[in-house]
Amino acid sequence: MKLNVEQRRIVELEPAGPMLVKGVAGSGKTTVAIRRINFLKDHYCHEDDDQILLVTYNRTLLNYIKHQYGRMADLEQAEAPRLFASDAEVEIVTIDSLMFKAFGRYSRRNGKEFEIATKEQMHKYMILAIHAVNKSYPDVKVLSPKNSKFLLEETEWIQSCSMKDIETYQSADRIGRASGDGSTPQKLMKNSQTRAAIFDVACHFEELLEKEGLITFKQMNAFALEEVRRSNGSRYTHIIIDESQDLTRVQLEFLKELYREKPHSSLMFVADNTQSIYPQSWLGRGRPYTTIGYDMSGKSRALSKNYRTTTEISTAAFNLIEADESIQSNVDFVKPALIDRHGHPPIYRFFNTPKQQAHFLAEEIKALQNDYALSDICIVARGNRNIESAAIDLTDAGIPCEVLQTKEPDFESDKVKLVTMHSIKGLEFKVIFLIDLNKGLIPQDLYSDADDQKTVETDERKLLYVGMTRANELLYMSSVKWPSKFVKEIDRNHLRMKKDALLRPFETISMAHYPLTDGLVDLHSREEVIRQWLIRELCEVYGYPYELMELEFKVQQFSKKGYCDIAVMVYAGGEATPYIIAEVKRFGSGIDDAVSQLISYMEAENRAYYGIATDGLEIKIIDRNGEEVQDLPKCRPQFLPDAKNKRIYLNLKNGRQYDYILDNETGDHLEVKEAGQDVLLQVHETVAAPLIGNVAAGMPMLASESYEASLQLPRDWVMSPSETFCLTVTGDSMVDAGIDKGDVVIVHQQNTASNGDIVIAVTGQEATMKKYMPMGSEIVLISENPAYEPIVMRSEDVLINGRVIGVLKK
Repeated sequence: MKLNVEQRRIVELEPAGPMLVKGVAGSGKTTVAIRRINFLKDHYCHEDDDQILLVTYNRTLLNYIKHQYGRMADLEQAEAPRLFASDAEVEIVTIDSLMFKAFGRYSRRNGKEFEIATKEQMHKYMILAIHAVNKSYPDVKVLSPKNSKFLLEETEWIQSCSMKDIETYQSADRIGRASGDGSTPQKLMKNSQTRAAIFDVACHFEELLEKEGLITFKQMNAFALEEVRRSNGSRYTHIIIDESQDLTRVQLEFLKELYREKPHSSLMFVADNTQSIYPQSWLGRGRPYTTIGYDMSGKSRALSKNYRTTTEISTAAFNLIEADESIQSNVDFVKPALIDRHGHPPIYRFFNTPKQQAHFLAEEIKALQNDYALSDICIVARGNRNIESAAIDLTDAGIPCEVLQTKEPDFESDKVKLVTMHSIKGLEFKVIFLIDLNKGLIPQDLYSDADDQKTVETDERKLLYVGMTRANELLYMSSVKWPSKFVKEIDRNHLRMKKDALLRPFETISMAHYPLTDGLVDLHSREEVIRQWLIRELCEVYGYPYELMELEFKVQQFSKKGYCDIAVMVYAGGEATPYIIAEVKRFGSGIDDAVSQLISYMEAENRAYYGIATDGLEIKIIDRNGEEVQDLPKCRPQFLPDAKNKRIYLNLKNGRQYDYILDNETGDHLEVKEAGQDVLLQVHETVAAPLIGNVAAGMPMLASESYEASLQLPRDWVMSPSETFCLTVTGDSMVDAGIDKGDVVIVHQQNTASNGDIVIAVTGQEATMKKYMPMGSEIVLISENPAYEPIVMRSEDVLINGRVIGVLKK
């Protein structure tokens, strides 16, 4: 729960009336809101009647805040419960509970008792209202029972804005419903007969409900606003509104009435319009704050760094929304800034049946229990029915689970959590499964008109974005039968097919782009689609050139010949031998037969090290002993016909480049030349520097334990052999310094650095490679890639583990 520099600056801002904190998902907006409570309480609550209010949007988020922050490390043990006590000077509540209390006072004062109408009751009385009004507007086509859902939504919007007269509604900007010729329900021109008819329907609808002692939830909010205005209910010196982009006009006006202006008072709006997922929200639709009486010029602060998710998850999520013009053009849109926190890309799976998805969920969760507690895992879906079905499936599989839409959820119970996309807002889990991303379910197909549907899809796209950005470390996405168009919008380079493997999800390739077509009998066969996909993955992802691949590779099984679909050949001693063999089946047909064939081929062809069986949906990789492995090795230079491993070495000690040539046969004969020169330099002594892992995979250790490989280097390239280690670069944050993904950096272990050094810095539990710049009591870690923002940390929060002294290019 440590604050970074930009968060701390916002927390400690001197109160000066209204202000806006806008930020991307995972940037710590709620953390800032909570931490600001203590700052305000300690410094700006010096009068007896000073009180602080933090408003959250939904109960799930409220409970999560209490769970997360009721045990904050820097609060004294006795103070945490007091933060949430009913008589404390700090109140943390939902907007609904606040307004319901005010509505209760309204009801008692007027001697009325109302009940909130159910969905069924609302539908019934809307139909009656339509029939009562449509005779007066014979030319308005919208007045039809088939449009009852639309008319009910519009009625609730009128109520949520507290529009009391037809003139106000006729002149209101109806964002998303204000253009066109009036021929479809969503086209609402100003000062039109259509608007007049709709307002008449809304009035009749309210009258019908009132006769039965019923009101809508939006009417309840309007009555609550009326009550606080009447009683002059201002009582809070400081108000912090979390998820303010989701509030209606009436809810925002209600909170304004509770705000007590003083010289030291503050009103903080915390928002991310990219996560505005409710059609009746006011500010989330891009409306300026001047519409509720506040000028935010010069009073907004932005949090652009997503600290919650990995770079890979954040990149895929942003890829989903970056092409949506209505999101990008929003005045309060904040473009996410990448931070160098790498992890596993999102995993996408497609299933033919719900049963297959349920089986995958159960098996994957059981496997994840080796690394995660069940409470770290959450399943998220578009609707309640999908969540309920998944809960049944998990229970049947013997996996404890809990649906979180309850009043007092236990976040720490050793159970998998399940929640809808709407309710996941504000929460976070180490592992998220987004299930049933199906066509027609998300986005929902509601309107035939393209413009109308586009408005719906923007909201639904943001809803999926919210779900994706809840994952800390692992994100799974899955579809059944027909995938959502949103899945197709995400660049497949950002997705993977399975955990701990580099394979991207299946994608059909145009026959015009098939490689290795000589000798193919049938280009149009269903199996060929799968084979060509796998060939491309082996080349583009794993680096095996097409020249190393053979199709229909002959395998001799005693007196019988068999033919495996693909063989990847490698060279050893000048001879090509099969290294990987693959058996493919038509799409979605299953891989049991393919696995059996593969095992028999590998038994007959004992030179092969790895085997792949796939049908495009499932994939299994086995080694020569028939044991399943997670992934294939990438192609290495020694696999190629040329026996020389030629690479470029950048010596950061002297600023020179060298040709690095290692004999693949012996693995230790090293030749070095200055780049562009023909004369070999004398290498009197070499050292074997251990290759101990990845630069962003945690804190490197130099213990005497075993390591995966070593790198031969001339002795004079290193400072001390015993203090030298190598790391494989997994990110692209230093590309402008000539360090690319896949390169190997040579590091001298040390805990100090000079300005401008490229260092391995450990922040928290993660290691990153950055340029080092001290700045007073803080450290700035600078990327050599404009896509990444600098990281500013307190010096005591940064551990220098080593300085990069060389780079061996891939």
